[in-house]
Amino acid sequence: MKAIKIVVADDDLSLQNLYRSALESRGYRVWTACDGEEALEIIDKIGPDLLIDDVMMPNLHGLHVLDIVKGTPETSHIKVIMLSALDDPNTKEKSFQLGADDYIVKSQSSITEVLDRVGKVIG
Repeated sequence: MKAIKIVVADDDLSLQNLYRSALESRGYRVWTACDGEEALEIIDKIGPDLLIDDVMMPNLHGLHVLDIVKGTPETSHIKVIMLSALDDPNTKEKSFQLGADDYIVKSQSSITEVLDRVGKVIG
């Protein structure tokens, strides 16, 4: 069985490291990006199974990254979980319109819940 590849794009390094450690402990291969541009570069190089995409990031907004990933034939199959610090219904709705598979509000979700939702999204 091939290892599931996950890209975590978040400008918060402590959260990045928390997600990386937790995901790797479940056997996933994890790459991290500090902004949307870096996330897209990694996606092009490794072809991940899942992108965990923070909404508010420098250089390229998370919704823009989602739109590019889902709108590009070579990457449209990649599952995407959006992460947000804000429980904003408009951003959540826009995420799903652009093709997100799930939407997680950071302050309302423990790392265990995030891992469970990753498992559901990637099957």
